[in-house]
Amino acid sequence: TSLVVGAFVGFMCDKYGRKKCASAYCVLYIVSCLTKHVNNYYMLMFGRVTGGIATSLLFSCFECWMVSEHQTRHKFSSSLLSYMFGLMFTLMYLVAILSGILGQFLADAVPLQPLAPNSMIHIGGALM
Repeated sequence: TSLVVGAFVGFMCDKYGRKKCASAYCVLYIVSCLTKHVNNYYMLMFGRVTGGIATSLLFSCFECWMVSEHQTRHKFSSSLLSYMFGLMFTLMYLVAILSGILGQFLADAVPLQPLAPNSMIHIGGALM
């Protein structure tokens, strides 16, 4: 999904606005995360599609918004933009690594089980 949508995300951000696309990313990613708790193949595939669209928005919309604000509204120097991107990616990678470690710890700590008997919604993470 991200392969197909990724080609059109820049156009969508320009046409509908970067703030609206950033909000769309949040909504789509929330939907994608919620579908992971449902034990239904089609719902999981729907979640993968919304996650792919959200990923395309994540890796283009926010950077476009930052560059636009930097150059158009505030007219900061280009060296400041370079510094900001460097800081942003360094912190993003650090948070991703720490989140992965914490997430794996929490997933291993709680077994995967239905929310209620015969429920399609499951909680936990470890497949023990």
